[in-house]
Amino acid sequence: MKRLIIKIILLPLLALAMPAIILLTISPQYTHEYTASFIDKMERLEKIKEPKIILVGNSNLSYGIESEIIQNAIGMPVVNLGLHGGLGNAFHERMPLFNMTRGDIIVISHLDYSDDDSIHDAELALLTVENYFHYWKIFRPKDYPKIICTLPKYTYKCLLRFLLKADKEPKTPTCYARSSFNKYGDNVFPRDIEAGESAPYLREPAINKTCVDRINRLYEFCKSNGVSLVVAGAPILSGLPNFEVEKFKLFQKELKKDLRCPIISDFTDYIFDKKYFFAGALHLTNQGAKLRTEQLAKDLKNFLIAIPD
Repeated sequence: MKRLIIKIILLPLLALAMPAIILLTISPQYTHEYTASFIDKMERLEKIKEPKIILVGNSNLSYGIESEIIQNAIGMPVVNLGLHGGLGNAFHERMPLFNMTRGDIIVISHLDYSDDDSIHDAELALLTVENYFHYWKIFRPKDYPKIICTLPKYTYKCLLRFLLKADKEPKTPTCYARSSFNKYGDNVFPRDIEAGESAPYLREPAINKTCVDRINRLYEFCKSNGVSLVVAGAPILSGLPNFEVEKFKLFQKELKKDLRCPIISDFTDYIFDKKYFFAGALHLTNQGAKLRTEQLAKDLKNFLIAIPD
């Protein structure tokens, strides 16, 4: 009986101990991947102590911004925190909390404003944060059960990559590598393949109370710390079968009623032809990124002019 009790106690402990040991000794094992750009983006965020512009959202920002254009136009350093959409809006919105300075402007550019306030893909979140424990604060208490349940799978993959020595710089340059990002956090890999007919249908723009309430709480927190939080447009691919300009006009109108923070863009200014999209309905070509960034710089200028002295 004693042996049975010992086994019942020890086995779960061992099951937890092995992933923890691997996490401490072998991780990180994804240091050259797209997700590892998270570390560089966060390091830039924490390094800049002066007021800055912080771009928050998914890969529509990674593959859709030339930060230097904004920096030159506004005269403030820029940090592009755009990352993988699978992490979810809530993950992205917590990234700037690691260094908010009075005078910062946080620009949220989501594709839609409807989510369940969760880390969408816990495995992807672990591939992103790995054993950089300083950044585990990005997870909220309610996120940890999902993260812990995914930990064995992540650490197994780490062990496999360690044994196969798979954590290497890609032999062939790719836009999905960490090395394809510049110091601002923009992906600068040459992108000239238009979306074409293979582009997916546009997701219907959506809003729900869960997402809006979370952004409103973040807005109040930012406001109390002398930080501006605004919402800007995301790229919209025109010409797809379900594309209707009126949907996006209505979407913006409804969003404006629900959000407390300013919406600085006219979303229809972010409608671009498919020739400006790279391999899908979300990522922009280099030329598309330039056009989108110029529009965002205009929106930010107009916002700053409108702020009372």
